[in-house]
Amino acid sequence: MTQSDKLITCPCCTSDACYESEFTTQDGLLKTWLCMTCGFTSNSTMTKDSEGLKQTLELTAEMIKDLRQDHDGLAWFPTAITMPEKGMIFPEPNKNIKVTKSFVKNKKTGIMEEKEVNEKQDWGWTVVKAIPIPEEDQKKFPDPRNPGTFYKTKMDMKNLKRFDKLSFMDAAEELGMFAKSIEINED
Repeated sequence: MTQSDKLITCPCCTSDACYESEFTTQDGLLKTWLCMTCGFTSNSTMTKDSEGLKQTLELTAEMIKDLRQDHDGLAWFPTAITMPEKGMIFPEPNKNIKVTKSFVKNKKTGIMEEKEVNEKQDWGWTVVKAIPIPEEDQKKFPDPRNPGTFYKTKMDMKNLKRFDKLSFMDAAEELGMFAKSIEINED
């Protein structure tokens, strides 16, 4: 399997921070995209009427389906990331905020324009971190995919953090997706 990576302009938000990965698999070429500004993602199997898109639509939350964007024959959706030892990032409607107008970048001109915001557009990113489950409580949290084993962490829904819909990278950083392991040389 060969791989190449590069940054492209995101068709959803026009930022230049859309990460494109290209893989050669036994089934052929596969491209994936994840914009680090808006958090929308797609891959080369997400074409109209494809099996991949049908599966995604069957398994995806209504809000994510409502936020779908179509560009150049591909369906794009906000991503949802779960890292069991770190936490989750997911799109969530903004609660108790009544926004009627917002500024949005015009995809053709790049100029910010005032635009009415409907309920489906009034959302942002939520980050929840994983917290340890005390060993004496782990039996209360069985892992259904691995009978006889138990979760060691759970999501801390009491201490969530919210980010603007164009601040996906900040949300990912909050989760620790970019944390590098540091080696300490104690000579």
